Amino acid sequence: MLVAPKRIFQKSRTTCPLAGGPRHPGELSTALGCDTDGLTRLLQALCTLGVCGQRPGGHFALSPSGQLLCPTAKGGAPSLRALALWWGGPLWPMWGELAYSVRTGRSAREKLQGTVGYGHLEQGGGVPQLFHDAQGAMTALVLDDLADWAGWEDCRRLVDVGGGHGQVALAMLAAHDHLAATVLDRPHAAAGARQRIAAAGLADRCSFQPGSFFESIPPGADVYLLKSILHNWSDAHCAEILRCCADAVPAHGTLLIVERVRPARLGGNRRDEAVARTDLNMLAGLGGRERSLTEYARLLAPVGFAIQATHATAFEFSGVEAVRKGRRGKG
Repeated sequence: MLVAPKRIFQKSRTTCPLAGGPRHPGELSTALGCDTDGLTRLLQALCTLGVCGQRPGGHFALSPSGQLLCPTAKGGAPSLRALALWWGGPLWPMWGELAYSVRTGRSAREKLQGTVGYGHLEQGGGVPQLFHDAQGAMTALVLDDLADWAGWEDCRRLVDVGGGHGQVALAMLAAHDHLAATVLDRPHAAAGARQRIAAAGLADRCSFQPGSFFESIPPGADVYLLKSILHNWSDAHCAEILRCCADAVPAHGTLLIVERVRPARLGGNRRDEAVARTDLNMLAGLGGRERSLTEYARLLAPVGFAIQATHATAFEFSGVEAVRKGRRGKG
């Protein structure tokens, strides 16, 4: 993935210089504080990736793919801007230490910043908001598929474990009037989640509970959703999370794990490419990993759960349904 220099992102976090139409590199370089020749070469490189197109006279314009990097994408498509800023900002130094992570099996963030897990989000600044925005951009791509899951028919209460600002929970509530939800996440997500819940007019059906999924999870719900949670952590940490889930999930409950599922053998297709990329990203950033169904089954077995069904979404992810061993559920 080609990433523009960090200073360009800093100059254009809230604007998209090409959103208004084709512009010449000379004009853009003045606005962004860049060298004209360097910027021209970057734009030409972005043309090879389908982000831009070069017009007669040396002007450059965004392609439909490039428009997804604007703060508001056209045609109702989800903006991927925050995701690009996250990968080109806080994650970028981690990849420079990939060799360290490969040699040691440890997170590069721990080496560079002295923090493990998501401790860096507790430090404030703009990083927590950018993180949640980036997660929201990725999650938006699978919301329709998640809303179509047949299991919502028999669900009355959902707990979104590590649910950030409540994007998934609110989308499920909007699609299914009979649902209520609790979003569990660390305190840094509280303000954003409560603001989003209020803006959606769903405060009577959705609440935010600050806490840690390593300590306790609200009990008694029908479905416990873990979207992009387990891949962040080592097997030992996942065992802790799943033990807390097992303590909370009633006999009839379902764990719905939404992750990129690693095939037994990676091929050359786009879905496998995404799995390989995020697997290395988890290694360097958090010390986590993408897993196969066999590996998920191995994590679930000690806490008394078994995989009942899997459902591939249109964008890279799969929904993995797990229920208590011996119970047959509705998938």
